[in-house]
Amino acid sequence: MGMANGAGSVYAFGSEDNVPELLCVMENGSMEQSAEAAQALFEELCLENGVHAEACALIEPLLDILTVRYKSVAKASILNGIAQVLRSVMDSHLPFGVTPYRYRHAGDCESREIDYQVKQYWIQVLRQRYADWTSLVKEDEMAAVQAVYVLHLLQWTDEAVENTLQEAALHGSTARVRLNGLLALADYRRRIGKPFNPSIAFGQHQDDELHEAIRTVCIAVTAPESIGHLEMSRLISGCTLPRLDRIQFPWADGAIAAVCAQAACLSLSAGATLDERAAFWKEALEKTISAHQRRSRQVVWEIGESTVQWDEEWLQWNWNSPMLVADGMLYSLFQTSEQGTSIMQKQEDGTMSIHPAAARVIKICLQNQVEMPNAERYGAGMTIRSLYRFIT
Repeated sequence: MGMANGAGSVYAFGSEDNVPELLCVMENGSMEQSAEAAQALFEELCLENGVHAEACALIEPLLDILTVRYKSVAKASILNGIAQVLRSVMDSHLPFGVTPYRYRHAGDCESREIDYQVKQYWIQVLRQRYADWTSLVKEDEMAAVQAVYVLHLLQWTDEAVENTLQEAALHGSTARVRLNGLLALADYRRRIGKPFNPSIAFGQHQDDELHEAIRTVCIAVTAPESIGHLEMSRLISGCTLPRLDRIQFPWADGAIAAVCAQAACLSLSAGATLDERAAFWKEALEKTISAHQRRSRQVVWEIGESTVQWDEEWLQWNWNSPMLVADGMLYSLFQTSEQGTSIMQKQEDGTMSIHPAAARVIKICLQNQVEMPNAERYGAGMTIRSLYRFIT
């Protein structure tokens, strides 16, 4: 094929005509060229509201490249791209550990049909060739971690999935592989309703904050009732961690804050009162906002005589840590029902007002200008607008 040295044209990718060349570079180029080609391909395939129609036929050649031997293929980057396509074609019911969608109106019928076709075909092929690509769980750390995440996104309840995840969790080549395997295994057991005591695989306490946060996430995901104060405080600590490189930690595009917030939602839904939920989210938001403000990098643009500052993480991902925690807060308070208690309370004059504890939490977001793009989806839009008028 002899096109590896033409990797300079990767960045010129603008149409499906370049797909064969990109696939060639992914297979035959150096590790760096292969990764660049993979990034260019998947950035083109994943549109704002779905995927490109040409994506449907690409899953088989991508798996062929993944399973080629004795070449410098960027397998982790390709697997991460496959994960991005799977996420892009999912409906509104996203699995655990995936960045939430920003609220948007439904796309046109043609786009939805393309997404559905890609989703069905890719899942079918990934299941048919299960043994080919899941063998990467036993290879280098980054490829193994990405393979575990793709397996998680399939949301398949076949027994073979459990066996693969147990292998990764108990016998993975590195602590990072074992941790990712355990996280996926915990969610698998939750989905099938199978008892699971994750403590047997946790090992001893480690000083690594990511390790401790994920251990606590596994406890929260699998516990039959709300977890204790110590574990909840560790979830808050996890919410304050910075975004990681998604090749090293693919969950929620590297946003450990999203994973911890979602785990907190699951735990709090198991019997926590509205006041308890509000108290947790108040502390989580305060600490996450503070941590983000200390480390965030601002991109400054000059527009005429004015300057505008944008948060770098928001510019790159459309989400930052405070937004992800706020999204979990809205879901927890507005979408999780509690017997006998409503977030909206009827006053003596017949008007409705928000529960005071919940109002205090939302005001933290408004006062710190934390965007909440899914407010309408969770039924909180009108409440937030009224609180915003009150504080301004």
